[in-house]
Amino acid sequence: MNASELLKTNRRITTLALLVALGVILHRFEALIPLPSPWIKLGLSNVMSLVALVFLGFRDALTVTLLRVILGSILWGTFLSPTFFLSLSGGVSAVFTMAIIFYYFKSSFSLIGISVFAAYAHTLAMVTCVYYFWVQQEFFLKLLPIFFTFALVTGILTGIVGNFITNKLVEKKAALM
Repeated sequence: MNASELLKTNRRITTLALLVALGVILHRFEALIPLPSPWIKLGLSNVMSLVALVFLGFRDALTVTLLRVILGSILWGTFLSPTFFLSLSGGVSAVFTMAIIFYYFKSSFSLIGISVFAAYAHTLAMVTCVYYFWVQQEFFLKLLPIFFTFALVTGILTGIVGNFITNKLVEKKAALM
């Protein structure tokens, strides 16, 4: 491996580490914000997966998602708990959805639209897991419209933040060249 390739690899690993760390921090920050239900989250940590997808690709976005869920759950004592599996299922479904929309429908949707789709996928995965593994009560499924309403709002907010960050990074990169 020549010096140029080594520098590029080191830069990618450093960027991944920063995105994971920021994702874990945002996940913890999000836990401090009071919300109306334990299953409703803002999804701010998904911004880091979105940024990774845009600049590094699907594999690295999935890596950011997996590492932030695993590390976050280890740091806050929820590793292998129901909370861990809900976060994992939601995060993985969100990043797969982001990737599909980003790669196949990029011309039709902005990052805000991609983020909304990801928020819906995250919510649907979590509700499905809760229903099939824990609650198994029909009343829980009647809450789906409420959860999807919150997913729409949080998806828009997360998309706005993701859009802002990616635009600033593109401007910074252009200024350096």
